[in-house]
Amino acid sequence: MSAIARPASVTLVGVVIVIFAVGSIIGAVAGLFDADMRVGATLITLILLLVLGLIYLLLAKGIFNGNNFARLVIGFISFLGLLTGLYHLIFVADLRVFGLVQVILEIIILALLFNRRANVFFAVN
Repeated sequence: MSAIARPASVTLVGVVIVIFAVGSIIGAVAGLFDADMRVGATLITLILLLVLGLIYLLLAKGIFNGNNFARLVIGFISFLGLLTGLYHLIFVADLRVFGLVQVILEIIILALLFNRRANVFFAVN
């Protein structure tokens, strides 16, 4: 089978992942330059944020290249986000709007990654 063109839905998800990753990396690096942030649990959080940003960049590369494992990882993360959003929507009064927005965004990401054209793209590549 020959490679097929990447659907726009997959490209959109990849771009969103890159934006998230770059934002995480910039935030972590900026925090590391602040002496008040480089202590205790905050330092560990900044390092984890940096590592997660780098992992997201690798996953985005996989999404762009049609790597099904990357799609499954992003799909799983989105599913967990969907569950978190539902929890906030139903059980946390102060976070209902956030929960609703999160549920909508996670459903969109899942729909973009697992539509018919995306399925063919990831199956062939």
